[in-house]
Amino acid sequence: MIETIFFDIEKKKISDNINNVFEINDFIKPIFYDTAEFQLYHKKFAEKVYQIVFVKENKCLGYCYVGIKEKIIKAPYSAPFAMMYLSEKYRVIDVCELIESFKICLSLFHCNKIEITLPPEIYSEELINTEFAAFSSKGFKVKEICINNYFNLTKFINKEDYLSNLGKMARRNNKVAVKNNLEFAEISIKDYKLAYEVIKFNHEEQGYPVKISEEQMEDLINMNALTCRCFGIRKDNMLIAAAIIFDVTDEISQIIYWGDILAYRKMSPMTLLATEIINYYKKLKKKYIDIGPSSENGIINTGLADFKKNIGADNDVKITFQFES
Repeated sequence: MIETIFFDIEKKKISDNINNVFEINDFIKPIFYDTAEFQLYHKKFAEKVYQIVFVKENKCLGYCYVGIKEKIIKAPYSAPFAMMYLSEKYRVIDVCELIESFKICLSLFHCNKIEITLPPEIYSEELINTEFAAFSSKGFKVKEICINNYFNLTKFINKEDYLSNLGKMARRNNKVAVKNNLEFAEISIKDYKLAYEVIKFNHEEQGYPVKISEEQMEDLINMNALTCRCFGIRKDNMLIAAAIIFDVTDEISQIIYWGDILAYRKMSPMTLLATEIINYYKKLKKKYIDIGPSSENGIINTGLADFKKNIGADNDVKITFQFES
């Protein structure tokens, strides 16, 4: 189990006497990465993991998950991002009080730094923007800002509408893929390893590792809190590009990994893969597909950023804040 700590905002200390029962359903529905199931599995990647529930006048105002690593309080400690969860009817003062109390946790946990990476604003625009401002207001400094990319599916009526709004190069690449008789297909989740192997090969060709191991991927796919789908592009029945996608909220799906085999890149399988994935998730009535950052440690990969822009992706940002004692 994950240890839950109740922090009394007024008394500025951990409270042992909480009369109100903490109910997760009282708060904004968590992103997959902030579910109890995800946190319980990943606790092995930190020295200690806590769910901190912030309390005022015996009422639970909000909560977050943190991991302790080398005297640093990290949120997330093994995920793309994390946030503080409040009720739908939260007040700005509630957010500020939670963050001020969060700073006090440094001494309680005998740490010397807090680092928190908030989600891109598409995940809960009003609350996340409030948290952006509140962290700055309460003395947190920006450690890094990363470009994040996503497809806004509300902008397109259908696949044809999406293609008509692309630049000339992307439309040409899609025609190249069709001319080469490339075929899009959903891969059964029980055969996810087919997609994983293509992605792993793509990463090896480009000289960087797949951070999620095959064993971890299987464990994630089998979680009750997650729906996962896999897709591929085939040439003459050979898989030459693939994607693994998580439903991380009710409205947002996230491309965890995608990639192609370099020898087939001239056939533009990735452009076709993007087009068909957009069409698929539009039919599922999703609002956004998060396709991840185009930055590493705050440094923009301009080639990747321009590729995503060329295939119709929009930009937002993922900000990491830090506070040192």
